[in-house]
Amino acid sequence: MTLVRSKRREEALEGLRQERRVLATLKLVLPWVLLLSLIVVTYALNVKTAELSRQVEMYRKNLGVLEEQTEALDVQISKLILGRDVVN
Repeated sequence: MTLVRSKRREEALEGLRQERRVLATLKLVLPWVLLLSLIVVTYALNVKTAELSRQVEMYRKNLGVLEEQTEALDVQISKLILGRDVVN
């Protein structure tokens, strides 16, 4: 009986050792996985930010063009209105 208990105890201890090895490995691997995932997410955010910045710059340029066109149309409308007033 003692030999059987000793064998079971030895198997239980081996299982605990195995669990400790797995936990130690996870403790070593997990920070690296988190660090790498943060690097990838940061890169993705930087790419998205750069793309959005380009789009905002394009919209600003287009807004400037629209403002110039609006001013030109306002001048043309004013000339047409003044021309009608002179005719009447």
